[in-house]
Amino acid sequence: MMKVMKVAIVGIVLLVILGISITSASFADQNNQTFVILVNGYTVSGNGYWMMGVDIYQQLVNAGYIVGIMSYYGPFVINFSNGYQYIYQNFNGTNNTPIEIIAAQFAEALINLSLMYGNINVDIVAHSMGGLITMYMLENYVLPVNINTVITIGTPFKGSNLAWVSYYLGKIGIQSYKNAGYQDVELMPNSTFIATLNEYQSNVTSNYPNTVIIAYAGNYDPWWGYVAFPGQDNDGLVSVPSALGFYHNYQYVFPDLHSPDWDKYTFGGVSYFEDQNVANTILNNLSGNY
Repeated sequence: MMKVMKVAIVGIVLLVILGISITSASFADQNNQTFVILVNGYTVSGNGYWMMGVDIYQQLVNAGYIVGIMSYYGPFVINFSNGYQYIYQNFNGTNNTPIEIIAAQFAEALINLSLMYGNINVDIVAHSMGGLITMYMLENYVLPVNINTVITIGTPFKGSNLAWVSYYLGKIGIQSYKNAGYQDVELMPNSTFIATLNEYQSNVTSNYPNTVIIAYAGNYDPWWGYVAFPGQDNDGLVSVPSALGFYHNYQYVFPDLHSPDWDKYTFGGVSYFEDQNVANTILNNLSGNY
């Protein structure tokens, strides 16, 4: 299993040569500042769901964090609330981009963040496939930042049966699923990626012994969940056992993640983002309250 030790010894000039664009409203010393990075899930780009519903992004900003939203479809971008932007233009992410490649780019982004701001603290809140990206990164890269807390939200650590549905509907040409690609294969239960991630999960604790890892799951149990996840509580996309199926220090299962106005979005896995209880739990957990 590959383990890469990255040391932040390169300068800003090298970043430009490599095709990395950096902008910032201020390059003031922010040692020990906490950056919260929100990692989107499968097929979600731009600001994703973080500004929808109860607006988790703004609540974190109001709590005093520098908050960045990560997008990896198209160029790899993290836009931060303090005006700093990390963008790697040479990255062209699609549904065929392996999770491993996205994780490697995430690692590079954190190295460059440490070059800009020195000794910083990083919290990561990752939704769905974003949690797989994050955990693969933590398994394989030792990074020059203090990663205090990682929260995964509805992450399919044991895969999701709906990945099979998406993949094969795409193969037979159903328009809504035509973009199904390699990521669908990796998200399938018992895929090589899922098996390898779980086999080496002990690397996370050896690489980051002081990091607190927290897993969120939901048991909304919509009607299609009874078909896709027979006998298992689920959030509509991921079963509770799958979301809790990776090493973690604490876990939370949120019930009844829906409202009449938002039911139509539940199939997209966004129910967590409409629930203030989820937002409150994130804020508490990042403050060290479990």
